[in-house]
Amino acid sequence: MSQTNPFPYYVGVNNLEEIANKKTRCVVMNILGGESKGVTPTSHEFSGGNIVAGVQYGKSGGKLETKIGDIPAYGSIKEIVDAGIKFDTGVIYLPPTAVAAAAAELIAQNPDLKKIVILTEKVGVKDAAFVRAIAQEHKIDVFGGNCLGIGNSWDQVRVGGALGGNNPGESLVKGSVAVFSNSGNFSTTIPEYLKTAGFGTSTVLSSGKDLYIHFAFPEFLYCAENDPRTKAIFCYIEPGGYYEKMALDWIADGTIKLTKPIVACVTGRWKANLSRAVGHAGAIAGGGDDALAKEKWFDSYFGVDLFNPDKPKASKKGVRIDSISDAPTAMAAVYKEIGENSDFAPKGDLSLKPWFVNDQGLDLPAKLKMAAVEAMEPYNDAIKKLGNQVGAQLTRESMRNKSGASRMNSKTDVTEVHGVPVLDLVVKHFALSNFFAVTSVLPDEKYLPLANAIMNYFTAVGTQYMDITARARANGALPNAYLGAAVLTSGNCKLYQDMTEMTQKMIDLFYVDIFGDASVNDTLIAEKVAQKIMPQGETTAKEAEVAAFFGELLAKKGLETIFTKYAQKYAEANSDVNKLSLLLAAMSLSVVWTPLVDRQMTRETAHEVATYLACNGVLVGCCAPQYEVNDFYKSLVKLSDLSVLNTDFATTCFKLLFNRDCNAREQFATNGLLNLLMSNGPGTISAKGAKESVSGGNYIATCYSGWMNNTGRDHGGNGFEAIKFLKDAFGDFDPYLEPDDAKRDAKMKAIAQATAEKYLSTKATAKREGIMNYFKVPCVNHPVFKGKPVNYDPREVFMDKLFTERNEINHFQVFYHHLVKAMFEVGATKNVFCVNIDGVIATISLDLLWKDVNSGKIDAKAMQDIAFILFLLGRMVGCSAEIADHKSRGMIMDCRTPASQVEFVG
Repeated sequence: MSQTNPFPYYVGVNNLEEIANKKTRCVVMNILGGESKGVTPTSHEFSGGNIVAGVQYGKSGGKLETKIGDIPAYGSIKEIVDAGIKFDTGVIYLPPTAVAAAAAELIAQNPDLKKIVILTEKVGVKDAAFVRAIAQEHKIDVFGGNCLGIGNSWDQVRVGGALGGNNPGESLVKGSVAVFSNSGNFSTTIPEYLKTAGFGTSTVLSSGKDLYIHFAFPEFLYCAENDPRTKAIFCYIEPGGYYEKMALDWIADGTIKLTKPIVACVTGRWKANLSRAVGHAGAIAGGGDDALAKEKWFDSYFGVDLFNPDKPKASKKGVRIDSISDAPTAMAAVYKEIGENSDFAPKGDLSLKPWFVNDQGLDLPAKLKMAAVEAMEPYNDAIKKLGNQVGAQLTRESMRNKSGASRMNSKTDVTEVHGVPVLDLVVKHFALSNFFAVTSVLPDEKYLPLANAIMNYFTAVGTQYMDITARARANGALPNAYLGAAVLTSGNCKLYQDMTEMTQKMIDLFYVDIFGDASVNDTLIAEKVAQKIMPQGETTAKEAEVAAFFGELLAKKGLETIFTKYAQKYAEANSDVNKLSLLLAAMSLSVVWTPLVDRQMTRETAHEVATYLACNGVLVGCCAPQYEVNDFYKSLVKLSDLSVLNTDFATTCFKLLFNRDCNAREQFATNGLLNLLMSNGPGTISAKGAKESVSGGNYIATCYSGWMNNTGRDHGGNGFEAIKFLKDAFGDFDPYLEPDDAKRDAKMKAIAQATAEKYLSTKATAKREGIMNYFKVPCVNHPVFKGKPVNYDPREVFMDKLFTERNEINHFQVFYHHLVKAMFEVGATKNVFCVNIDGVIATISLDLLWKDVNSGKIDAKAMQDIAFILFLLGRMVGCSAEIADHKSRGMIMDCRTPASQVEFVG
């Protein structure tokens, strides 16, 4: 076709309709690539099937599925041509370095080629110049690079990229405005804005904004002038390049004829002070083609000042705007100036229509207050569903070596659970820690009486599994095994199932009505009680008695909520429900309601909070070594005196383990030790056991068994070695029976000296004989806190200071301080080792055991078991956090080790 246009270079199209229309047939290069697979099917379907084939190098015979038929993929353009497939337009989705070769292949292999659309961004200048040269030589029009595509609103055709998004028909509405945009995204936005003033579009062209724009502003204006569908032009112009000046100069000197008005939006003033191009290839300071320069070009052409939407004025040539939000008003002013009407009635408006409004509780002036509007379909339904969602919405991912519950702080070397250092948890009540682990928020102290009672009741329920524990213990099982057997046997029992279902239904019943306000609402309760929805069950006489106890406790402590009142009223109206199970679910939900609605825990975890607490109760209920003669244990089994449920939960643990009352000092030590043992980070094998069991798809009780199976003599049970070391070192000396501080301290220094000398002798003999696995003093030194003349583990220092401030000196911890100094002084160590956190655990454990060990009440085996059980009762809380976290975040089987990371040793 001979060229009839006035350009000093080849331009094959003469009006906008020729660029893309119903007759256009395309081949897409890299059709099965990531971007094309998401965009090409939409273009093909919207355009009625305008893509005849694609190229996917190395994958000849492939296909791209679409709703109106598959698009075949070939290995090259030559294969497509040889197959007899005709096309006139090539669309390039390839990396920048491959664009020139792809263009050359299109031109060389297809004699019918008329147009190339380059979607690729940042094509090198040298490559762009090459494409330009060969395209000019072969009389091919090129669009792009960095072009988002071309849309023909009259023919409902899209060629190239994602112009118009996933629903191009919404933007490409038939009308009389031609749109030219340097920005791909705005080539979709601008038609949407114009619709609000009743203007549709003829052709929309995303020109791209690489350094080299192949089909630029001059060519577009020429084609728009010749397009009978087009009455006006809108252009969105960014800094960089002289294409606009060239076009306006050619209009001025008559090279190009233009009688149609332009609304020009020039942006990018912020780039004026830059020394290098950013984003879309743009102007740099002093280049003469920045935003200010382009504004002057257009203002001079239009002969009017910048458009003022409050006082709309334009010339017959058009007007410049500085925001696309003014596009509808400016276009209306231009149409008025030329005596034309809009294309259709306005559709919508550009006023702010927030779907969500949150004034953060501020008393704002009326002008600043916003009112939410209902979103358009289908978003309105999605938002309604979202508004009914409660709890954190977490992204699922592989959690094999990750945790959202705990971490070891690399700066302090202190474990944190839900962001709280375990050292800070030492002084918190253990009953509340059981809730904290699964909610991520420490409950308010006001809930302590309720938390103690709930945990003690679940402990009482847990005693039913003692026969299993006793049998396993009689068979020589370690504490982790016999306690693990008990909780494993609890499975997914009816109590767990009912409490989970009841919690779920109470959330469904009340959340939308109350959101964060769980205060009693009798009217709403009456309305909800009328719905008979809770699982059926029977209430025993003892359960009814316990339910009454909890009811009195709630009323007395001012802890009644809409959930607890509902549970009581529902049970009154329905005799076929287990009133205690329902009340337990309601009380647990009441404690966790705030973190749930604040999205600090997931809904799934909230459903199962009572199950976690009940599993903890099984472990505590079955931990008593001398349960046959333990009166406190018997009181829990019988529950003849329900005041036993008011016992501090840490005290409950102590009484079950030691079969005696504890004083305030022992209570504090037990509580602190259990919290201290909560976690040592997600990398411990106990935590990994919990996570791996979740990964396998197990019930919560089975996951408890999972982490317990990963403890043993070397993890959890090894604390006994340190206790035995201390007991052997002290021999018959009882520091608690020596009232004189000076004498006691002198005696402990002497023991430390003797122990250090013995260790030095053992070490020297072992090295002389080449024995490397000789006995080493436990609980001293640390891989991090070492290398200084005198070393300290900050965790041990914290605990030592805490006990000192309470005037509760742990003599065994003091002994360890003497020992590390003595080891240095006798030459057994090169510096003064620290006493590490394991030393704290060992010394607190021995402090609790000392009286009973010395009296003969507890033998060596019982001492070993109790030390291990103390570890398990603390760790159960931390592992419940890991289980809940992994259930909320993890993926099925995500703890598998990839085959590539597994080694065979033959």
